[in-house]
Amino acid sequence: MAAPLLSYEGLGLVQGSGWLFKGLDIHIGPRERLALIGRNGAGKSTLLRLLANRVDSDEGKRTIVPGTRVIMLEQEPSFAGCATLEDYCLSGDDAPQPHEVAAIADQMGIDLSRDAATASGGEKRRAALTRALASEPDILLLDEPTNHLDLAAIDWLEGWLGRFNGAFVAISHDRTFLTRLTRETLWLDRGKVRRKEIGFGGFEAW
Repeated sequence: MAAPLLSYEGLGLVQGSGWLFKGLDIHIGPRERLALIGRNGAGKSTLLRLLANRVDSDEGKRTIVPGTRVIMLEQEPSFAGCATLEDYCLSGDDAPQPHEVAAIADQMGIDLSRDAATASGGEKRRAALTRALASEPDILLLDEPTNHLDLAAIDWLEGWLGRFNGAFVAISHDRTFLTRLTRETLWLDRGKVRRKEIGFGGFEAW
């Protein structure tokens, strides 16, 4: 087994009056395709944010191979302060290269000159995907990536991820999407995580 690109050992996080997680050990290796499964409220999105280093844990050690680019697609990214969808894609210190953004946007069929304030949910989702995929990630953390997408866009995204040389972890209510793409499953349940070397297609039997 290849050494992990990203790992979190002894991960613990307090939320409200108690521990949301405690003693979690998670690792993501090269080219792994992971489904992150759990009930609503189990903390799946929070766990992705911890892996992305957007939230500080109360316990645990996060280790990452130097130079590894971890990119997170938020379920509801903020477009505040961005006049157009292109401004969003190119904002921030870690923004992708303009030519990469243009190439992905063209393939997704999204007009990035659209006013961000009046863009539809589908347009915003495509813009957020454009930014994430154009960022040349080594690890993609995807929170409901197919939300607001039509079937053609989902097919395109499945094709892109199928060719992707990096690793990804996906949370999704789209069972078909997870079944087609994932090879391993992380099951988050009552503050613990269990891992199985089967994709989402085998989860029910597990």
